[in-house]
Amino acid sequence: MNGILTIVFLTVFVVLHEFGHYISARRSNIAVSEFFVGFGPKLFSFKRNNTEYGLKAIPLGGYVKIPGMDESEDTTGYNDSEVFHNAKWTTKFYIAISGILVNFLTAWLILFAILSTNGVNVPTLEIADIGESIQNNTNSPSMNAGLMPGDKIVKFDNVDVETWAELVSIIEAKPGAKVNISYMRANQVIDTDTYLETRTLNGQVVGYLGVTPAIENEKLGIISAIQSTTVLEAQMTLAAVDGIITLFSPDNIKTLLGTYTGQEIPDEVRPLSPIGLAQAGSQIAEDSYVNLFSLLAFVNIFLAVFNALPFIPLDGGRVVLSLVEGITGRKVSDKKLYPIAALVVAIFIFLGVTAFYLDITQPIQL
Repeated sequence: MNGILTIVFLTVFVVLHEFGHYISARRSNIAVSEFFVGFGPKLFSFKRNNTEYGLKAIPLGGYVKIPGMDESEDTTGYNDSEVFHNAKWTTKFYIAISGILVNFLTAWLILFAILSTNGVNVPTLEIADIGESIQNNTNSPSMNAGLMPGDKIVKFDNVDVETWAELVSIIEAKPGAKVNISYMRANQVIDTDTYLETRTLNGQVVGYLGVTPAIENEKLGIISAIQSTTVLEAQMTLAAVDGIITLFSPDNIKTLLGTYTGQEIPDEVRPLSPIGLAQAGSQIAEDSYVNLFSLLAFVNIFLAVFNALPFIPLDGGRVVLSLVEGITGRKVSDKKLYPIAALVVAIFIFLGVTAFYLDITQPIQL
C-alpha cells in the first residue's frame, strides 16, 4: 500500500512540475496544445481554449506540450506570438524554469510541514549506547574510558563541549591520540582518559571514540521552522547534485554496464525506477510516515536538480539557451544541438532501462 502511495505522489509531483510550465505559458500568452496525466494510449480527453486535456493509460507522471519548443515543429493554427521559439528570451526563461521552481517549492512545503509539526531530533551529549572497536581490539576507546549509557560528556580533551557536533569535531580531529574526558554520572563529574582509534571517513583519517548520542525532540516555532526548512532543503539539494554527478560519471556508467553481465550493483550508485522508488517508500514507511514524506521531499528536489541539467531536452537546457539569447541577442538553433540531445536521450534511456531491470532483478534493500 505504501509503495502505491509513493507512486501516486511521484505522479502528482511530475504533474505539478508540468503544471508550472502550463501556468507560466498561459500567463505569458504562449499556446499550450496538450496537458496530459500519464503516458501511453489515451483513455479520454477534452478540448478547451485550444488545449487538449486528458488521461493516458500509464499513470506515471504527465506532460505539457507547448508549440514551438522545437523550432522545426509545425505550428500551423497558432499565431506567431503564441509560439514558444518566437517569444522574448525572458518569457522562454520563465516558462523553462517554472517547473523546476515548483518542485523546489513543493519540497520546501513538505519539509516545513514536517518540521513545524514534528520538530527536529537533536543529538545530545548524553550517551545512549557504547560502540564496539573498529580495529578488532577487545574494547573500544569508550569502553576503555569506562563510559556507560546515561553518562553525559561535559568536557573533551580539556575543551568544554555544549553540542554533539562540537564533540564530534574534536574527536575526528584527533585520530589515535590520547584524550581526557570529563563526564557527568549521578550528579558527579568523573575524569578519565583513553586512546582514540582511527577510521577513514570521506577519504580522511579521523578519530573514533565509540559512543552513540541520546536523541531529544525539539519543537520549533514558525521562524525557526522556516530557517531549518531552508537549510535542510539546501543540504538536500547539495546531496542531489552530488548524487547526479556520481550517477552520470564515466566510472559509474561503466559499473552499471556490469548489470548485463550479472554483476551485483551497489545500491548507492544505482538509479531507481518508479518500481524501485515504490520499494524504497514501502520500506521507509514501515518506520515512520515522517521518513516517507522526507523521502518524497527529496524526490522533488532530485526532480528539480535533474531537470536543471543544462542539456536539451531538459528544462535546464532551455534555461541556458534563453540566457545565451539574452546575453548575445542571438537565438541558438535547436538543430545544432540535436547530436547532443540524442546523446543525452540515449544515456537517459540506458539509465531508465537499467533502473527497471535492477529494481526487478535486484530489489533495493534499505
